[in-house]
Amino acid sequence: MNKRKIIRIIILIVAVALSFSMASILGNDYWVSILIMIALNILLTSSLRTIYILDEVSLGQVGFTLIGAYTSALLTLKLGLPFWTAMIIAGLFSALIAFLLGYPFLRLKGIYFSILTFMTAEILRLITYNWRDLTGGQYGLSKIPAPASISLPMVGEISFDSMTNYYYLTLVIVIISLYFLYCLEHSHLNRKWRAIRDADNLALSVGINIMWYKVINFTIASFFAGIAGSLFAHYQGGLSVDVTSRFGVMMSLYLVLLMVIGGKERFTGPIIGAIGVEMLSEFSRPLDEYRPMLIGALAIVVMLIIPQGIVGIPSLIRGWIGKRKSSKVF
Repeated sequence: MNKRKIIRIIILIVAVALSFSMASILGNDYWVSILIMIALNILLTSSLRTIYILDEVSLGQVGFTLIGAYTSALLTLKLGLPFWTAMIIAGLFSALIAFLLGYPFLRLKGIYFSILTFMTAEILRLITYNWRDLTGGQYGLSKIPAPASISLPMVGEISFDSMTNYYYLTLVIVIISLYFLYCLEHSHLNRKWRAIRDADNLALSVGINIMWYKVINFTIASFFAGIAGSLFAHYQGGLSVDVTSRFGVMMSLYLVLLMVIGGKERFTGPIIGAIGVEMLSEFSRPLDEYRPMLIGALAIVVMLIIPQGIVGIPSLIRGWIGKRKSSKVF
């Protein structure tokens, strides 16, 4: 194992340990709720980046989050299913819808694909908003139960009614999901996805079923969007789909912004982007009316100066130092 891998493993261990200790360090429910939302945004933005591997930008990820959230909520409220079963079904149902839509959607590329996914998310929101008998319509759903308590050896019974324990639950599920997505990026699937992105006609000529692998990509990304939706529903305890909600137009654009600011070319980009932008948003809360301008300004600076995103800063610094050293030599 080389030195770079050892450093990465140490950083990963420290990051995970810090994530679990943040709830105790911050010590109040407000900041723990912020941590939960950061974790959910990380999962959503990472799933969005999975689609970007194909060089496509989806503006409909919130639509599959909506499907996951309402599926999980309705299964627990109407059928009395436990959270754990409802969450998996929510992810699978989001994946199923994505699988059915994938073939016609992915025949389009670029801006046309983005517009189509954007319109689909908005159609799903409007259907949910008007289907009062099933979804509660404009009044939404309320009294969505928290996950049932679990009992662990040497730990005892853990209740998820408290904000801190729900954060730990969310964190564990997000870490497992990120690990799965990371493994995908180092699998044969990723090699095929990148081959399709770089030269789809060449990939087709060597026997790669382009549409099949595109649909698989879209389906996997939507599964994790559904999982994030389920976690959000049971954390919030209630759901609504008005235009200002988490399922509205602005959230679709916000997720793309997180991916771009963090760095869309690297796996850690969405993680850094979600943490950085959310913390900037919180610390600039006293300047409430100027917060969108600050985030927009950050996005412009990143795109102009650091097109690789925040995760590209170390490489930029190394390149700058290398140029300085080479200029001194000559």
